[in-house]
Amino acid sequence: MQTFVPFLLCLLSGALIVPSMAPWGIWPMLFVGFSIFYAQLAAAPKKKAAFLYGWLFGFGYFVSSLWWIANALLVPGNDFLWVWPLAVAGLPAGLAFFPALACVCINRCSDMRALPGFLFFVSLMALAEWLRGHIFTGFPWNLYAYGWSGWDGMIQNLAWGGPYMLTLLTVFWAALPGFLYRSEATTKHRAVIASSAIVIFAVCFLYGHFRLITPDVQNNDTALQIKIVQPNILQEDKWNPEKAGENLHKLLSLSAATDTADADEEDITTLIVWPETAITLDTLNHPVAHKMMAEMMAGHRQPVYLATGLMRFEETQDKTTYFNSLALLDQDLNIASVYDKTHLVPFGEYIPFQKNLSFTPLAHFEGFATGPGPRTLQASGLPGFSPLICYEVIFPGAVISQTDPGPSFILNVTNDGWYGDSPGPRQHFMQARFRAIEEGLPVVRAANTGISGLIDSYGRPLLTIALGSQASENVTLPPVLANPTLYSRNGDLFFFLAVLFLILPSKRRRP
Repeated sequence: MQTFVPFLLCLLSGALIVPSMAPWGIWPMLFVGFSIFYAQLAAAPKKKAAFLYGWLFGFGYFVSSLWWIANALLVPGNDFLWVWPLAVAGLPAGLAFFPALACVCINRCSDMRALPGFLFFVSLMALAEWLRGHIFTGFPWNLYAYGWSGWDGMIQNLAWGGPYMLTLLTVFWAALPGFLYRSEATTKHRAVIASSAIVIFAVCFLYGHFRLITPDVQNNDTALQIKIVQPNILQEDKWNPEKAGENLHKLLSLSAATDTADADEEDITTLIVWPETAITLDTLNHPVAHKMMAEMMAGHRQPVYLATGLMRFEETQDKTTYFNSLALLDQDLNIASVYDKTHLVPFGEYIPFQKNLSFTPLAHFEGFATGPGPRTLQASGLPGFSPLICYEVIFPGAVISQTDPGPSFILNVTNDGWYGDSPGPRQHFMQARFRAIEEGLPVVRAANTGISGLIDSYGRPLLTIALGSQASENVTLPPVLANPTLYSRNGDLFFFLAVLFLILPSKRRRP
C-alpha cells in the first residue's frame, strides 16, 4: 500500500492548489500544493513514474477547478446529458498531459535535488502553461498566476510581466519549500536561496503596493455614461420561442432611461450594453420588436448607442453562415459596426474536425464561423473599445487589435448562465480583471447572468452586479493609464527571457 502513497499525494497536491483560485483566493495553498508535488517528483525513480506523477498532479488540479463546466449539460432540455462524465473528467484528463510531459523532461534532464534542477522545474512547468494557453486554439483558464486572485497588490505585476511571467514566479516561490526539503545543498546555501526568493517576493510586493497608491491615469476625452444590463434569463428559457417576448421585455425595461447625476451635462454619450446573444438578427428585423427597441433608444439622451450580443447570419447561394457577434447599433438601430467572435468554444460553438465527425454542436446547428480577430469598434462621439465575447477575455495578449487605433476600454459580453452558481462565473470575472491590469484599460462587462460590472485600469472592481441578479447600473467610464503597460508593448518577452535564463544553467542530467 505504501507504494501508492506518492501517487495519491501527487493527485492531492494538484487539488490543494485550487482554493487559491477565485472565488476563495487563499494564496498560501499554492505553497502547500506545489511543495508536496515537488517533494514527490524529486523522488520519482523513473520516467514513467515522473509522467504519472505529473499527470495525477494535473488531473487533480484541473478536475477540482473545472468540474463546473459540466453544468452546461445539466440545463433542462439538453440532449447531451450522456456526455456529463466526459465533460467532468475528459477535459482535465487531456489538460493533465501538459504538466505530465513537462515532468518527464524534468526527470530525464535534471537533478531536482540541485538548484539547476529546481530552476529547470520552474521554467518547464511555466512553459507547459504557456503551451496549454496556445496549442489547439489554447485554454489558459486558471493559470497558476490566478492563485493570487485575492491579493490586488501582487497581481499588479501583470502590468510588466503578464500572466505567464507571474505563473513562472508563482511556481518558483510555491515549490521552493519542497526543493529545500529535498535539496542536498548545505544549510548555508539553502539559506541563501531562500533569502533570494524572499527578496524577489518583497520586490514584487512593493512594486504592486506602490503602483496602487501612485496611480498614473489620464481622463477620457469623451463624457460617456454606460448602462450595463444583466437580465438574468434562465438558460432553458433563453431560446424558448414562447419566452422570446418576455425576454425582450426584460432587456427593454432594464434599459429604460433613468435620472442620473449626469443629467445636466451636455455632450454626454450614452452606451447601453446587452450581454452575449441577447438578440438575434430576426429579432432586430422584426417590426414589433424593432419598434419597441427604437422607443427605448429614443427615451435616452442623444447620442445613444446599443452594444448587444447578436446571433446573426449571412446567406449565400450555397449555404447560411452563422456568427456569434457583438453589434454596435446607433439611435436608429442601424448597425454602425460589428465584431464576430474569434475564439469559439470547441464542441459548444464548433466541432473540431467536424467534416470527419457526425456530432453536432450543443447549439443545435452546424456551428459558428470564426471572425478575423480583435478589432477596435468606433462611432461618432463614442470612445473606441475592444469587443470580446464570452471566454475571449481569458486569452492574454490577444484582446486588443495590433493594427486598429488603440481602444479606450474593453467591452466583454458573456452568458455564464450555463454554469449555475459555481466557481466558473467568479473565475471568469477574475480573468477579466487580469486583462484590465495587463492592458492598462478599464473593462466593462455585461453578462446574461454571471458577474457584470465595471473594472478600472488597475483591475479593481468599481461596481458589480451579483451572479443570479436581474439589474442594470449606470456607470461612468474610469480613466485609462497615462502610459501603456510594459506587457501591452512587449507581450511575453520577459517570460521567455526568464525561461531561457533558468534553463541555461540547468543542463545537468540526473545521476
